[in-house]
Amino acid sequence: MKTFKQILILVMLWSGAGVVMQCQHDDSEVIPVQGPDPIVRGTETLSCTDCTPLVSNGASSDFNAGAVPVGTWYFDKTHSNVMWETPYKGMGSLLTGRFDYFVLEDLNFSEADPTVISFGGYVWLNTVNTGEPGRDDGCLLTTYGTEAARTDETENIASLVSIGGSGRYSSTDEGYFVDANLTFHGFTKEVTVKLFYEPQSDQGTYSMAGLSAEYEMFALSDFGITSTNIDDKVKIRVNVLMRNKK
Repeated sequence: MKTFKQILILVMLWSGAGVVMQCQHDDSEVIPVQGPDPIVRGTETLSCTDCTPLVSNGASSDFNAGAVPVGTWYFDKTHSNVMWETPYKGMGSLLTGRFDYFVLEDLNFSEADPTVISFGGYVWLNTVNTGEPGRDDGCLLTTYGTEAARTDETENIASLVSIGGSGRYSSTDEGYFVDANLTFHGFTKEVTVKLFYEPQSDQGTYSMAGLSAEYEMFALSDFGITSTNIDDKVKIRVNVLMRNKK
């Protein structure tokens, strides 16, 4: 049988627990659960034809923008690049490189309507380099199925041309998807390109805007490359800077 002292201690313990529970309930703050930030897109548009200053487009020399009219968007090759990467022999260190000669022929872009996004461009395959003389002076051109003496022959060009009306929004980020035909080494295959847009900014004497793109190709299984130096999957990254003179 409990003594008066024991009963008093139990009453005090229960009362204290109630106070603690009451205090926790009164002082607790309900923190709302927040989802990811909403995807925000603007309404900017950008378009050009004969986008790259070439002799054939009226430039004094290829990539010289001196004759580009004011108010015209053009491709700034100096601040752009086309890069690739693939594992050496499919399992070794990552091979990376770029092309020195690449052209953006035409571009139409709209933040508000991805279905109108279109583009076309090409690289000269024999301008490929990795920055490592031991590779660049060796089998690299053979891997790409070309020769050093070629200029703009069909067999020396890889082109990427969008498929009309295929542009669409990404549902997970601020990117865009566009299907395109990649022609390389005598084959044409469809690839899916993911784009990101960097909005226009005022640089004083000119405006600029940026686009980045990424896609994958299967060089061995889709494009007939027989080299054992590369993996089947090759990732291509394209960074494009556009300028508009004031």
